[in-house]
Amino acid sequence: MKMKDINLCILCMLFSLLPVVEAETLKPSVVAQEGYAAKIDCPTIESYDSYLWRKGDSNEDSTKVASFVDGVPRAISENYAVTADGTLCIQNVTLKDEGNYFCRGVSLKSSFTIEIIVQVQAFLPDFELSIDQCGTESSCLRYIDFSEPIELICRGKNASPSVTLKWFSGSREIESNINVAKYYQEDVHSSTMIISTLKAVYRTPITLTCQAVDTKNRTDCGRFVKIRLEPPDPMTSGKPAMDPEWMIVAVNAILFILLKQQY
Repeated sequence: MKMKDINLCILCMLFSLLPVVEAETLKPSVVAQEGYAAKIDCPTIESYDSYLWRKGDSNEDSTKVASFVDGVPRAISENYAVTADGTLCIQNVTLKDEGNYFCRGVSLKSSFTIEIIVQVQAFLPDFELSIDQCGTESSCLRYIDFSEPIELICRGKNASPSVTLKWFSGSREIESNINVAKYYQEDVHSSTMIISTLKAVYRTPITLTCQAVDTKNRTDCGRFVKIRLEPPDPMTSGKPAMDPEWMIVAVNAILFILLKQQY
């Protein structure tokens, strides 16, 4: 046996000892809006005569949702329906509809099963976002002492469980010196109170943005508030206000002088 063949055999033996790492298959996912209708396609490799939808942690550990078998649609409730092409229709999406779904296509020749992840984005019309230092304003200006650390508190009230709060300086996300806490709100269905606290020391004027971000579909929810931090005006800071009594005396003196000049 030639030396080249021996080396090739040795390499093959070494490669056979390496662990086998299987590539992760990306599962199709759908984001549905709570309170709206949703259509979930069954992305099978071909067309089938019948389609069966199940929901659960796995295909083996799942329950029937709806089906379309030999031209006859069936469902566990009126909220679900399956069309002839295998599409699952949900009439009124709720948070309970979130989970793993399994669509199986069946024909006389073959069958195919695929898993689809359905995520539900909660609809909370009373969601509120604010920075404590700004009150109810969506943006504000505050004068601070740049030699001292500042603590900014951003609050998201009646938020979806998938929403979190992030701080930005311009387009750059601030990832340090931030603490985010979530509290479940029992008085509002499936919602949370989010409090994000930013502690830092700033030496120059800066504009900071607190933004609500939905971690499910990576959107900013269209909600953000801003605060501008600047040092106090040296022309007005440090000067004591004039005593009201002295202001009255000064005004009377000016009026007396003006009247005296007229006569």
